[in-house]
Amino acid sequence: MDLHKGSIEEAGMSYNGVVNIHKTAARLVEEGITPAQVTLAARKGVIVHHQALGKLSPESNSPPLHEDALFPLCSISKPVTATCIMILVEKGLVGLNRPVSDYLPEFQGEGKKDVRIYHLLTHTSGILDDDLYVHMEKTKDSMTIPPCDEDQDPWIHEKLYRGFLAPLWKKPGTVMSYSSYSYELLGEIVRRISKKSLDQFAKENIFQPLGMNSTFFAVPESEMYRIVKRSPTALCAEWLNDERHPSSTSASGGLYSTAMDIAIFTQMFINKGIYNGQRILSPVSVKEMTRNHIPGVAAEYRDEYFPEAYWGLGWAINGDKKDGGDLFSPLAFSHWGAAGVFICGDPVYDTVQIYLSVEIDHQKPFKNIYADLFNNAVLAAIEEHE
Repeated sequence: MDLHKGSIEEAGMSYNGVVNIHKTAARLVEEGITPAQVTLAARKGVIVHHQALGKLSPESNSPPLHEDALFPLCSISKPVTATCIMILVEKGLVGLNRPVSDYLPEFQGEGKKDVRIYHLLTHTSGILDDDLYVHMEKTKDSMTIPPCDEDQDPWIHEKLYRGFLAPLWKKPGTVMSYSSYSYELLGEIVRRISKKSLDQFAKENIFQPLGMNSTFFAVPESEMYRIVKRSPTALCAEWLNDERHPSSTSASGGLYSTAMDIAIFTQMFINKGIYNGQRILSPVSVKEMTRNHIPGVAAEYRDEYFPEAYWGLGWAINGDKKDGGDLFSPLAFSHWGAAGVFICGDPVYDTVQIYLSVEIDHQKPFKNIYADLFNNAVLAAIEEHE
């Protein structure tokens, strides 16, 4: 089922429930929780809510926000990078159980031969980003960085080489530690194996076939005016307002998109790999990406401890975590991003839920503390479910 406008009855939702979705989203802006927000909810392919509220920038003369505003998706880039890897897996070019060093021979050090591709995807590689950045700082004056290829982002190229020799924190597979560097490694694998930049590979194999014409790893100059701006005091404003950020092709956090485009990507997974008549992944790959691959492995990320991490290949799996919402089924797959963005698909309830906002609460960094209120309202509006 492709996303389309239709009746509330077709979606199997109640009129009062959908009204409450609108009111809940509006209240978050009215109460000053966020100055800019685009939200979308769909069930059975029917879009029942798609709303833009607030202003495009904090300036007094700012135009109102529109539904086609571009938000930095930050870590929601990771499921897209994971999808690129899985496309290469399906083509027989990458193996999930093969050592990372098979593809990146510079990735060396004690225990590194035991780090597999699936460890990177599930954040169980044994890499601890905090320790890795300390290593980078200590070795920055003694390390020689080779020349950057033409199709590589110079900043990412340098970051990769400064981290290749960093020691592991834990034995691979024993603990989950959310690692953005692991996804930069995956992006580099896509580049080397496909012989195309991650940006170009994703465009050709995901964005263009799905009609995601407003999704970019590097935002074209002609589209910069659509990017949501944030005040200097907003969460993550220091790096998201940096004029260089929209040009980044970071595999872990460089993506920009609209609510509709990223909803299409999520619906593709609900559809078991197909959308708009275009098959991106096989149903088997979708099933593998959206199931828990690390049973019995605990995790501590953001400000919470999870005795069961529940993580798939690029996606967080809900399990009993109640991550981003209290009413999702255990099979729901989702991902959050710094500064107030969250996406989720729930195959049990056949929903797609997109919450893109400018987060201004500094009390709990990198946690989407209000997405749960919107998501609860969406799921509570379901009236017909077998």
